[in-house]
Amino acid sequence: MSTSFSKVSISMSGNFKKTVFITGASSGIGKITSLYLCEKGYKVIGSSRKLSRLDAINEQANTRGKCFYPVELDINLNFGEKGCIEEVIPKLISEHSRIDVLVNNAGYGLWGPIEGISVSEMENQFKTNVFAPFRLSKMVISSMRNQGFGRIINISSVAGWVATPFNGAYASSKFALEAQTEALRMELWPFGVTVSSIQPGLFDTDFQSNMVQGTDAESEKLPYGYLIDRYRKKHKKWRKVIRNPIRISKLIERIIEADKPRLRYPIGVEARAGMIGSKIFPERIYQWMISRISM
Repeated sequence: MSTSFSKVSISMSGNFKKTVFITGASSGIGKITSLYLCEKGYKVIGSSRKLSRLDAINEQANTRGKCFYPVELDINLNFGEKGCIEEVIPKLISEHSRIDVLVNNAGYGLWGPIEGISVSEMENQFKTNVFAPFRLSKMVISSMRNQGFGRIINISSVAGWVATPFNGAYASSKFALEAQTEALRMELWPFGVTVSSIQPGLFDTDFQSNMVQGTDAESEKLPYGYLIDRYRKKHKKWRKVIRNPIRISKLIERIIEADKPRLRYPIGVEARAGMIGSKIFPERIYQWMISRISM
């Protein structure tokens, strides 16, 4: 994955456009977006489970002045544990005076047939993809409401609208995140705080390499071996249409600056096609199409 940034000089005297907090900033969409927004004049607070993973982006982003502020945060630490969300976020708001934008980007995919995924694996999937955004949002809502402005942007997925074979655990978490986003949006818009989800299709990130496979996903005791082989062969062909994630970074900026951001932003041809297809085709035909495309 390679993305180039222009050498436009930006004043970093402290007159930032807005303060943006991005989780999962050490790689993929989080890293690209952190660099992009720094270049565009925003103050970016980026988190990672290990502070050292932010060293490279910290050096690259701050070459023309301080604009990126790294923070160590494990979003899965339980309430009350040292360094948990509920301890770190209030400190960040106090230190930086405000957080105008929260980008819930950190997440991962759990892969395999539902039957081959354990209860604990499914719980961990929801802990990262659903409960962490829930907890983070709760921590910034009050300050956003008090300042009369805020943007909460959840990086969801087309899988939050269309589930495919062997991605049921991941899709379940993203469906839940979509519901959370929609309800929170209605609750907060009267206070000047908007909530949106971005639903990417195939983009060139570390998502696939970081995907976790269910312990029994390919167990010989389960009958899915042939179908999994077919899935993998077809999935390789889809790699040909992956796109540069800078498009997502630019979309995030548009949402930040929009007067009236929308609820959902599907991005990528396959994402839009999947969502439109689910609306116009009869259920039986649509599920047959998705099955044929997937495996």
